[in-house]
Amino acid sequence: MAVQLGKRYKDEQTGIEVLCIKPGDCDLKADDREMELMQPKVLPSAD
Repeated sequence: MAVQLGKRYKDEQTGIEVLCIKPGDCDLKADDREMELMQPKVLPSAD
C-alpha cells in the first residue's frame, strides 16, 4: 500500500486517525487491520 502525503487514514474499530507526513510504500495497520483512507470533509461555501 502506498500512503499519500497529507492524507488521513483511520481505523474504524479503535477510532485512531493518522495524518501522513511522509509518503511511501508501507503497511499502515492498527491491531492487524488495514487503515482506510478518509475522505475530505465537505465544508459549506461562504457566499
